[in-house]
Amino acid sequence: MKVFRSMEDVDRANLPEGLSEAVRGTLTTLIDAYAEIGERYNPEIDGHTVLIEEDDTDETIRTAMGGYTLLDAPLEGVVHDEKRQCFITCVLFNNQFGISIVVPDAPWLDPEIRARLVAEI
Repeated sequence: MKVFRSMEDVDRANLPEGLSEAVRGTLTTLIDAYAEIGERYNPEIDGHTVLIEEDDTDETIRTAMGGYTLLDAPLEGVVHDEKRQCFITCVLFNNQFGISIVVPDAPWLDPEIRARLVAEI
């Protein structure tokens, strides 16, 4: 799993183009939302973006996502980005902190997780 708290994090990750665009877009939306209300984005207080990867285990995900796995997380607003072949969603922990999640719609994605994401769209 990769965690992104800044655009520099995205640049350093050297992701494939589609995933880079998805992560960048998700993080930009978060940063811009705070700018619109006159606040400065602080990833430690406001949240960040994570990219789920093929070798991530439930334990890896649970550790990074406040105790949740993709099967039991209270997901908000799942979308499927056809162009970039990924799901984008988030978990909100309170009125300020949330984790945005990018999940590649790849052959390695557990069918049960994919079904959950599709059902939440």
